[in-house]
Amino acid sequence: MKVLKENLSGIVVLTLKGEFDSFVTNPFSNEIQKVIDGGVCKLVLNMRLVKFINSTALGSMIKARKLCRKANGDMVVSQPSAAVREAMESLGLDRLFSIYEDDQDAVTALDKSASLELTEDAESTVMVHIPGQTKPVVARLRKLLAETIECRLPTGTSDMVSGRELRLKFRLPLYRKEFFDINARIETAAEDSNGMLVTLRYTKMSDEDREAIGNFLDDMNDLREAARGAS
Repeated sequence: MKVLKENLSGIVVLTLKGEFDSFVTNPFSNEIQKVIDGGVCKLVLNMRLVKFINSTALGSMIKARKLCRKANGDMVVSQPSAAVREAMESLGLDRLFSIYEDDQDAVTALDKSASLELTEDAESTVMVHIPGQTKPVVARLRKLLAETIECRLPTGTSDMVSGRELRLKFRLPLYRKEFFDINARIETAAEDSNGMLVTLRYTKMSDEDREAIGNFLDDMNDLREAARGAS
């Protein structure tokens, strides 16, 4: 990722270009610290040229904003690309950061930026493959843990009984581009007015998938802690 820097009347605009992932969070954080050490604590992140962003990068943005606010400034986002906007909205960061459609609006309104809390859960699509059925059922991921997963399925989905083995395929778009492909066993299933809430325990997954889920959960915990500290 490339970073272009421009100083507009004491407010620094950083234009980010490329993929904002785990490999560039340290250089990004160093650049933020350099700007603050130079006496500027009001920053605009122009993200129109960011093609991809993951949860670790979002966490570094939260930490950077916290540093700015600690120095009696703030950090806002300008012109987020579709990928950035989707990532921020999925975690509620569009309510933590002030977002503007151009740099001038961001610069003008920077002093008025507000702090809002991060939403607790971001849902993703899960394809549930039921033995004996040709088409998968589309579910929503509600909770992901180290050993279990909780999904919401449409009302009336058949064969959702305790002990039944299913195959799950899903992605964590902010963390990894590849699909997770996991076998799991139903522990509980209960219907309500919004569908059927099912908790499953993993029975078979690759070492790579298990490690990736562990890393994702660690990053999410760090992300939420940073958001709480930034408010």
